[in-house]
Amino acid sequence: MGSISRAKDVYFWWLTQLSAAIIRKHPSGRPWRTMLYNTRSGLDIFAHSTGAPKRFATLPADPTPEDIADCRRSLMGKVDRDPKQILLRLSPNDIVQKTIRVPYAALDLMDSVVDNKIETIVPWSHENTYYGYRVADDLSGDQIDAVVIATSKQLVDGILERAESIGLTPRAVDFAPTPEDTAALDLLNLEPDPIITNAKRLNIAFIAAVCCSLAISLFGGYQVWALNAGYTELDEKIAAIMTRVEEVKRLNDENEKLKEQRERLARRKGDNRPVMELIEALSRALPDSAYLEELEIHDNETRLVGKSTDPTGLIGILESTPEFEDVRFSAPTTREDGQTLGTFSIMGHVQRKSDEEKSK
Repeated sequence: MGSISRAKDVYFWWLTQLSAAIIRKHPSGRPWRTMLYNTRSGLDIFAHSTGAPKRFATLPADPTPEDIADCRRSLMGKVDRDPKQILLRLSPNDIVQKTIRVPYAALDLMDSVVDNKIETIVPWSHENTYYGYRVADDLSGDQIDAVVIATSKQLVDGILERAESIGLTPRAVDFAPTPEDTAALDLLNLEPDPIITNAKRLNIAFIAAVCCSLAISLFGGYQVWALNAGYTELDEKIAAIMTRVEEVKRLNDENEKLKEQRERLARRKGDNRPVMELIEALSRALPDSAYLEELEIHDNETRLVGKSTDPTGLIGILESTPEFEDVRFSAPTTREDGQTLGTFSIMGHVQRKSDEEKSK
C-alpha cells in the first residue's frame, strides 16, 4: 500500500508540474470590473471605467435590511455581477503590515520563511490568517526585505457575507492603499486554482488515453486471437479431411484384403467340409458309450472333448472315417476314482473332399 501511495503522489506531483508549465497563475493586480473596497464606514462599490474607478454605492459596516435594499437598487444595471469580474480590496485599516529581513540565500524558501513567521506578526492564530508578501526589488545585498500583509479570516468572511447580501460574490481578495492603486498584493483567491483544475483535466485526458489505448490493444488482441482461431480451425478442418482421406485409403486397403480373403475362403470352401457334415459324421462314428462336451473346428483342425468308457478306442474309430485323419490325443485321458467314464481330449485333421465328393 505504501508503494501505491507514493506512486500516486509522484503521479499527481507530475501532473501539477505539467499543468503549471501550461498555465501561468494570474499576476497581482488582476483585471476587474467591479470592486468592493472596505473602509471603516462601510463597503464602497466601484465600477471600472476608462478613468478612475467610479463609486456607485456604499454598504454600511453594520447594514440594516433597508440599507441592503437601497444598495441593491443603486447598483441595479450599473455594475458587473459576474463573480470572475468582482474583486474585494482591503484598506490599510483591515491589515497588519510588517517588513521582514531574511538572508538572500533563503529567497527560494521564502514561502516557508513567511509561513513560519506569521504567528509573530499577527495577534491571532495562524489558522485564522490570510496573508501575502512581496519581496523588495533590491536584491543586490546579502539581506533582502519582504513586506508581509496579513488579515484575519473572521474579518474577510464578514465582508464577503455583506457582499453576498447585495448579490456580489468576489472571486479574489487583495490589498492596496487606495482603489486606484494598480500594485495590489493578493491575499486570497476564491476561484479554483487553475493549475489544479487543469491538472484534473489532464488526469481525465490521460485516463481516457489509457482507456482508449487499452481498448485498441484489446481489440487488436481480439482480432489477432480471432485470426489465429480461424487459422487453427482451418488447420483442424484440413487435418480432419486428411484424416478422412487416410481413413478412406485404409478402408480401401482393408476392403482389398477382405476381398482377397473372401476369394481365398471361396476357393477353400470347395475343398473344406461343412460343419454340419462333420457333426453328422461324428454322430455316426461315436459309440453310445461316448459323448461330446466340446467341439472346436479351426483351420481344418478339430478338437473333441468329452467322456467315454473307452477313450483309447475312439482314436481308431475316428481314423476309420473318411472325414478325419491324423487323430491323436491332445491331452492325457483322466478317470476319477469309482467312475466308469474317462475324460478325453482328441485332435484330428479334417480331410479335404476328394474329387469324387466334389463332383457329387
